[in-house]
Amino acid sequence: MISETLIAILLLFTLMPGGVSAAAKEPVKGTIAVFPVSQASAQLSALSQKSAEAIAEAFNRLGRFVPVEEGRVQTAIDKIPEGSGEEAVMKAATELNADLYATVTVYMMGSSIIGTVTINPVSAGYQQMKQSIAVRSMVPLNIPLKLAREVALLHKKLPVEASILEKRDGLYVLSAGQWHGIRPGRYRTDRGQTVIVRNTSRYRSLASLPDSAAKSGRLTIRDYPSVRGVIREIDDRIEYNTNYRYSLAGAEGDRNIDPEKKFTAGICLINPGANACFPGYGSYLSTSYLGFKNTTPSIAGIVFSSALIITHFLLPEYMTRFKINFFPGVMDGDKTRNLNNLQIFLWSTVPLTFSAAYLDQLSYQFTTNSVLPPFFMSKNETALVLSVIIPGGGMFYKGYRLPGWGFYLSEMFLAGFCVYTRDEKKKVVYGGIALGAVKLIELVTAAFSPPSYSFYNIEKEGRIRPASLSMGVEPAETGDLVYRLGMTFSY
Repeated sequence: MISETLIAILLLFTLMPGGVSAAAKEPVKGTIAVFPVSQASAQLSALSQKSAEAIAEAFNRLGRFVPVEEGRVQTAIDKIPEGSGEEAVMKAATELNADLYATVTVYMMGSSIIGTVTINPVSAGYQQMKQSIAVRSMVPLNIPLKLAREVALLHKKLPVEASILEKRDGLYVLSAGQWHGIRPGRYRTDRGQTVIVRNTSRYRSLASLPDSAAKSGRLTIRDYPSVRGVIREIDDRIEYNTNYRYSLAGAEGDRNIDPEKKFTAGICLINPGANACFPGYGSYLSTSYLGFKNTTPSIAGIVFSSALIITHFLLPEYMTRFKINFFPGVMDGDKTRNLNNLQIFLWSTVPLTFSAAYLDQLSYQFTTNSVLPPFFMSKNETALVLSVIIPGGGMFYKGYRLPGWGFYLSEMFLAGFCVYTRDEKKKVVYGGIALGAVKLIELVTAAFSPPSYSFYNIEKEGRIRPASLSMGVEPAETGDLVYRLGMTFSY
């Protein structure tokens, strides 16, 4: 028992910086220097610096490339002469003993901010990491996060690269440890060899290796970083920043607005009253209650919803060439029981049409004003609830106006059919099954469809794929000139 404890203590001491002198002096493999590129604008320069910090943090958290300390990087940047090219940056990275270096640039393109990170190898063993990543956003704080997310995605298929530093008492000291995600246990290399890790420190580990693996001097251990948690955290921060920027309170510049309260009051109180006074047009008037600075009506939506409201009152009349009594429940010689049921149904569902028309106009205002709907942090749940209450409601909420009306018309037609043929059980059963199927499709679609708002989707997108344009002129066999135009992009 005492001997086993002594061996464990010796092993732990061996892994400490002062324990194995050769290992302690050996630098950590896989270092990267992240250089922010200054811009003419102070804001963009600050954003470049913030992006470089976020990228370095992502590298550090995922345990494959150790970022060079920010202070050392800044000292190296200060030594680079103004106006120097890529060679000067490469030289600075070499002096920092980095295996890789990344340059981070942020600039404006129209109304969007473009952030790029270009990764270049210094050491020959990292040529596969050479690439350039570009992202765009209209929310400044999202640029560092989106770049960090793309860097995190690079790590999904990166194994642990470890050098064999020395052999001691039948065990080998590897240049990979807890920081790289290595824990005591069994691992496989890319060549199918088994590595048994006995103990670990931050950057070192003790392992037993087969002779074939030990002779190579370097191992590729098939252990990959878990990027899911990092990406989920970044996505949550991007979502928060986007909602803060594009909420009614943020977009309209008035933090005293309570969009959720106004949205609820608009559906339940303001819109029904406005539509009672001005059918169809009242749906547009009600949208101003939410506090939009600039509102313009969707004429097509007003005309369509007005026609639907008229249909609620006149469809039974039209079906009998205006012979029956206008009011539901008042029977006469021309009004059958089925027609009376349909008339009651149509009059009682007028509020649903008011609500659908209101959500349609709101969807138009959200799109044209670049504003996100209230409750958008719980967008899927909100869309689901709206679709349960209002046919097509969740689709309108997420910006899909035509699908919203499509679901509305389908469900109202099928429900009206069931009411009109309520005495014919077979037809009611078929109509009910069809109605249930359409409603289920709507609920699933409303809950899981991504929002259609383009300004929101820009913030959620990943890297942008720049395209390259090429032109050429060459003679044909006939002697005529042939002009060629091509566009190439990666995907």
